[in-house]
Amino acid sequence: MMTIGVISDTHIIPGWKRQLPPIVWEKFKDVDFILHAGDLNTLQVITDLETLAPVFAVYGNNDNWEAMHTLPATREMQIEGCQIGLVHGDVGTGKSTPIRALSNFENADCVIFGHSHRSLIEWQELPGRRVLLFNPGSPTDKRWGPHYSLGLLRVDGKRLEPELFTWE
Repeated sequence: MMTIGVISDTHIIPGWKRQLPPIVWEKFKDVDFILHAGDLNTLQVITDLETLAPVFAVYGNNDNWEAMHTLPATREMQIEGCQIGLVHGDVGTGKSTPIRALSNFENADCVIFGHSHRSLIEWQELPGRRVLLFNPGSPTDKRWGPHYSLGLLRVDGKRLEPELFTWE
């Protein structure tokens, strides 16, 4: 079984007071790796998170030039037999962030995305497959959401176990 830290929309801008909260270090201390769904704003976020585990990230619509020219817009990876797609959520087709995110991946068992700052765990029934849509929300900028949040994803064969952590 693999345990993955899932995070998005950290919006860390050098010189601002915003920083990753202590719960990130607490919840991600034993993960195998971390997936960041964009809007880091600075690649320093990856460097900081890499003190815990390897990090795979995509860029989002608010990322700086360096992040947009270093990170891909989407990633697909095979983990323990599951196809996982990672995207920020601002690109694709569809009227909602989850549907836009899903539109980027034809064969994913799980799509991890951000952009809306609203956490979501939802199973989408599609012809011939069931897809987990997982938005970890934001640990630093809840904006329109009711709470700060981040997540863990446990992957064991084709079994996916998402978990959200929320706080005020």
